[in-house]
Formats: sequence, structure tokens, C-alpha cells
Amino acid sequence: MLEDSRALEVVGISAFDERIYRGVLACPGITVQELVMRSGEGAGRIQASLSRLRAKGLVSRLWGRSPRWTVTNPGTAIRALVRGLQSELDQLTDTADELEAAFRTVGQDAEEGGQFEVLAGPEEQARWYVRLQQEAKEEVLTFDCPPYVLDYHNPLQTDLLRSGVRYRTIYVPEAFDHAGALDEVGSLIKAGEEARVLPRLPFKMAIVDRWRAVMPMHMDPPLTRGVLISGSTMVVALVELFERLWREALPVRPELWQDTPATQKPADAADPACGERAEAEPSGGGPEAAELGPEDRRLLALLAAGLKDDAIARQLGTSPRSLRRRLRHLLDQLNAETRFQAGAQASRRDLV
Repeated sequence: MLEDSRALEVVGISAFDERIYRGVLACPGITVQELVMRSGEGAGRIQASLSRLRAKGLVSRLWGRSPRWTVTNPGTAIRALVRGLQSELDQLTDTADELEAAFRTVGQDAEEGGQFEVLAGPEEQARWYVRLQQEAKEEVLTFDCPPYVLDYHNPLQTDLLRSGVRYRTIYVPEAFDHAGALDEVGSLIKAGEEARVLPRLPFKMAIVDRWRAVMPMHMDPPLTRGVLISGSTMVVALVELFERLWREALPVRPELWQDTPATQKPADAADPACGERAEAEPSGGGPEAAELGPEDRRLLALLAAGLKDDAIARQLGTSPRSLRRRLRHLLDQLNAETRFQAGAQASRRDLV
């Protein structure tokens, strides 16, 4: 006979019973004694298995001088078991909803001291992120970085900004990688969001009214588990961390990302940032704000936002080769070793 299988375990059929079931399926009209010979199991154990299978509608006994067994139509019998299981699951779901309601009621009535709730699955994390924003009265603080639970787009934020809720967001450069990200952030800032950028963040989170926070428990996609924190010293610590990193972050300047037709040039056309002016100025010289053209200012603003080369090239409508030349020149002018340093120095020196 076949080795023990567990395919039917989900509908309450043990591995041994499935083994006996497959034996009957392979030999319609088989007797208990024949099953004993084929399986090597005792007659009592096989008879008990057949009784269980019969109770679930999988086998039936044939009448005759010697009791024989056969299977009923497997498709019909197994689908009936699945429907019964689905009904039980529906009842279990209803019970879970009732228990959750009781849990939340007890939680709301509990003494202050902090509550932690594990959020299983991205949908549950997203649901709480939406709910917390809807409950916000004063302020939402956010670390914005990939990966995202469901979608990077936040349809609630604009309306909440208009209603008076303050949003402060710290982005990482990777948050601007998807198509349309810069335009969307620019629109949010025009609506009132205060946005800054850092090269990296320790994790992602959202804090509402300095009282509740939601965050994933790991940063490896997919974000399968999160945590909801309410009214504890942990929330206070997260707010302090946000404020410290907010002071270190650079403002996002979307008005400098906008393209100016008068300053557009072909991708590899002569550029003051990589032409004669570069030879006239010594390396490491500090440019004044008046010496920077609109394209240089726009490039520095994108550097300050921490965008990668490919994203900057797309925004400027230039080739990666031309962009690299301009970047090398600006890094020398600002005495910077990295692109983010160049953007940071330009921002601090009011060059953008």
C-alpha cells in the first residue's frame, strides 16, 4: 500500500486513515482481511479506520456474504467535507470578531501604563495606519522608507492637512525612486507637509498625537508583522528619536525640482558646470549663490534630497554621462566627498 499521506489532513482525515482510504480506492470491493494483508496493520485498527471514513462519507460498505468496502465519489465526498470546514471557519471568524471587540473594550478600560498589540499581516498594519490617521487631532510624525505595507501612496494625508493636522515626515532617498514620487511629495508639501530627508533611517514608523505608534517588527519584505504601541514610555522614546533625527535632516525643496524651459539644454550640450568655468575656478573653491545657474541649483536640490544618479538624470532630462561630469565638478566646488554631503553643504550655505 501507499505510504502515509497528509493531503486530507486539512479536512480532518489522519495520515493513517488516508492511507486506508487510498487502499480502498485502489481496490474497490476490498475486504478487511485483504487490507490487513496489504498494509500489515491489525484488523481492529483497520476496522476502526473504515468506521471513521464511513462517518465522513468517504467509503461505504457493500452488502453480501463477506463484508466488502468501496469509496464513494471522491470529488463529491471531499467537497462536502470542505463545505463543512468552511462553515466551521466562518463560525470561528465570527467568534474571533466577538473576542476582538471584547479585547479592545478591556484594553480601552485598562489602567494607563502602555499597551502593545502585535499586528499580523500587511493588511492589518495598513488598517491601523489608516485608522490612526483618521483619529489624529494634532500631529502625525513619520519615518518614510521602503518597503511599504501595501502602497506608498497615502490618500488621507491631503485632506487631513487641510483640516489642520500637522504632518512632519523624514524620507530616505529610496522613497523617491518610484515613478511620480517627487511630484507627489511636492504636492504634499504645498498642502502643508513639512518634509526632510536623511541618507538612512533605522526603521519605518508613524506616531499620532505623540500617544500611539505603529511600526513593523522587521524591515525585510514582505512586512508580515507589526506592532501597535499606545501610551507607553516607548512612544515617548520614539518621539525623542524622531525629534533628534529631524534636527539632523535636510529640508526637502520641491520648488527647486521644477523644470525651467529657458534653462533646458540637450543632454550632452556644453554646460557651464563642466566647461570653461570649471577650469577658471580652482578645485575646492566655494561658489557663491549668485554664481549658480538654475540647473545647478536644481541639481543641488536633488542631491540634498539624496536621490540616486539615475533618478536625478531622469528629473533633469540629461544623460547619466553628462550628469556624472556635472556631479564631479560640483563635488569639487563644494569640497564634498559624497553627493549627500554636497547637497547638505549647499543647503547650509544657502546655495539652494
